[in-house]
Amino acid sequence: MEPTTVEMTDSAETKPMSVADRRLREFARRESEILQAALSLFDGDDWEQVTIDKIAATAEIGKGTVYKHFVSKDEIYARLAIRQDQNLLALLQDIDENLPALGQLKAFIAHYWSQTDLDTAGRNLAQFCSREAFRNRLSIVTRAEWGGIEQSIRGLFVKILQQGMSEEIFRALPEDLLLQGPFATLHGAVRLSWRNGAGAGRPERLDELIQYIVLGIATKPGRKLFKKGS
Repeated sequence: MEPTTVEMTDSAETKPMSVADRRLREFARRESEILQAALSLFDGDDWEQVTIDKIAATAEIGKGTVYKHFVSKDEIYARLAIRQDQNLLALLQDIDENLPALGQLKAFIAHYWSQTDLDTAGRNLAQFCSREAFRNRLSIVTRAEWGGIEQSIRGLFVKILQQGMSEEIFRALPEDLLLQGPFATLHGAVRLSWRNGAGAGRPERLDELIQYIVLGIATKPGRKLFKKGS
């Protein structure tokens, strides 16, 4: 007698995707395609004249479909810019909090400076979306979401410097001066590099920026620690 073959099956059956789930997935996929199409248009010479019509044509969809996802082209731009800042925030949140403040600050500056490696479309997008007139055209909900991410980035920076103050390697300064001086310097350096192309791929510029910021707020013990390479 031949042995009986027993066919094994999974105890849990695979649940078929519902119509609603398929529609949600398709909606998300289409939205992603719209965002990618819009971003690609920021790589051209006429990137400041991007329109919904151009975005729809690039995504190979109807103009009405775009409006099913976004109420305006400004909201499309904002969503792309928010995504950039979310990626930056994720990098900054990964900095080891167990490091001394000086090590955390160096890592923060390095991650923030990595924005200079954005491609042309990413740089153009960031500069366009930083304009006050653009921000004012956005919905309250979008401005609040974006503002929360930016506040989280600034908050991480201030937290690192406050730790350095407690370690007595950074001078005691109020939060507004920390943002007005060190953070504004860092933020401005990235924007300047986008305009003159002097940032990306130039590690010596990052070293110079770190030195400028650290020595500008360091105490005497902090300067000695920095010069030791700690």
